[in-house]
Amino acid sequence: MALKELAKLVIPHGICEYSVRRHEYIRLGVGSVEASWIALSPRRYRELDDARLNLLPRSILSGLRTCVDAGAHAGNWTQTLLDRFKPKRVIAVECEPRLVGALRTRFGALPCVTVVDAALAETEGRAGFHQLRHPAGSSLLKPRADVTGEFLANSWDLIGTLEVRTVSYDHLVAGEEEISILKLDIQGAEMRVLSNSHEALRKTKCIILEVTFTSHYENDFGFPELHQFMSSREFGLYRLSSPYHRGGRVLYADAVYVREDLLRGLALEP
Repeated sequence: MALKELAKLVIPHGICEYSVRRHEYIRLGVGSVEASWIALSPRRYRELDDARLNLLPRSILSGLRTCVDAGAHAGNWTQTLLDRFKPKRVIAVECEPRLVGALRTRFGALPCVTVVDAALAETEGRAGFHQLRHPAGSSLLKPRADVTGEFLANSWDLIGTLEVRTVSYDHLVAGEEEISILKLDIQGAEMRVLSNSHEALRKTKCIILEVTFTSHYENDFGFPELHQFMSSREFGLYRLSSPYHRGGRVLYADAVYVREDLLRGLALEP
């Protein structure tokens, strides 16, 4: 194919993708001039999409106070949030020893970020932590061997267990007046945290929650149970990301839940 013919195919697609990115930024509350500039970067939009922040309502993002990044991993979610939406404070929670040091190095100079070396759990104390070869899969719950084939080779291998500090959500944010966003990516332990939280959930406006459609860990909870629980706590489902799979069954997705009293007003948003 000649270069000129190729350009005719590629350029219209690029313009279309740029327009989509620009529109999404504006929907999230970014001014049209600024949106026109930042939409030129596909990389920056991929970071926003990976963080699922493009799934949140403008009214949440426009005035962020304290945000919690539970299962902070390498800190990419926190970094994207800081770069784009400027929250007043972020609490990044991570207990995987292979990641905590790098998190502290990355955010140690920022007074608005607190790194907590602990696992978010039901209560304060200590618990066994199962380390997988890929640290993003490490969990307080024991991984199921029968889902190994659904992931990249060797990534689901259990390489060890250790004891880690645990902290409840209520205890973690006891001194905060409002939690604008709770991002909860703790590998199957989400229900344990949420069902043992009372005061913290009442002052949380929005939750980005990883939900699974097939069991990954022993005694975990899937999307139906989590959705029913969230509804019982007056949170409604606002958006659901495209699900992840590797050619086989659907494995998981990210769900955005918003407090029902806020959700009812979102129908009027552009």
